[in-house]
Amino acid sequence: MNPITTRLAQRLLGTPLIRNSIRGELVEEMVAVALEPDWSLCGGDWGSCDLSQVGGPLRIQVKQSAARQSWHADWCPPPRPTYSIATKTGRWEEPNWIAEPSRNAEIFIFAWHPVADATADHREPAQWLFHVVPETALPPQKSISLAVLQRLVAPASFGELRAAVNAVLDRLAKPAEPPA
Repeated sequence: MNPITTRLAQRLLGTPLIRNSIRGELVEEMVAVALEPDWSLCGGDWGSCDLSQVGGPLRIQVKQSAARQSWHADWCPPPRPTYSIATKTGRWEEPNWIAEPSRNAEIFIFAWHPVADATADHREPAQWLFHVVPETALPPQKSISLAVLQRLVAPASFGELRAAVNAVLDRLAKPAEPPA
């Protein structure tokens, strides 16, 4: 790396608490490391999702939040994490805009960094919890709270993330049972 990019990398990622504007990129990289080679990072500036299944049609959207923020002060009340799950008006698929309302992913991974004390380090994958949810299990609303996610599915550690995604894949592969 040249000296300028080294300085920038140090400024953006050289402290334990990563600012909101780039923490999502860091978490997407964590998820990619956990799921490669079966999944490929594809987010980018205008990507409609964050990872795509290699050789398959499925997509993953990664959302994240943290108990301790880079701007956090000890007197701050604990956050009440909420994640956007709003339907999008369409998606960008090079080289075109596809006007098709959807959430643009079949699987959602909601990452939560629960460490609120001075040991919090957003760069440490072992400190994160991941709630892996099929899009079809999400309620028809614009956002979802961590409390609701915790009722939907148990969290997975970084080491359990691949198994949690595979369990959702198995669930998606099974045909829906007809109503009784």
